Amino acid sequence: MIKKVSIAERIVQLKLMCRKVIDRYPFYFFVAMFLCMLLSAVLAFTGMRVQESTKLPTFPGLATEGIIKTTADVITSYGTMVELEELQQRIALIIEKDTLSDIDSIRLSDALKRYEYIQRSLIHSNQDESTP
Repeated sequence: MIKKVSIAERIVQLKLMCRKVIDRYPFYFFVAMFLCMLLSAVLAFTGMRVQESTKLPTFPGLATEGIIKTTADVITSYGTMVELEELQQRIALIIEKDTLSDIDSIRLSDALKRYEYIQRSLIHSNQDESTP
């Protein structure tokens, strides 16, 4: 009877045969691999090179003024929020103390003034943006 060979067995046999040939002639396979890499490099820099570079499409009518303005506003708002957070932490640390020294009173007064100034500037900038 003829034995039916499965695909998996054929793949294993092919793998073993290739392994034997590579083990028997390693120098020739190294040279073949090097020649393939050299041919690939030559083709990449000569034959396969595109003559003119492709340019990115330009879309007319894109308004970037508003985008740039809002991006700057976001960055400014973030910086202001960070400063407000630092002021709140300073105020909280000073208030938590049992007794306040003269320096603590001055620092608390300065921090509250700065906090109020920032809040007023934010309120005025929001009112200016909402009016057409």
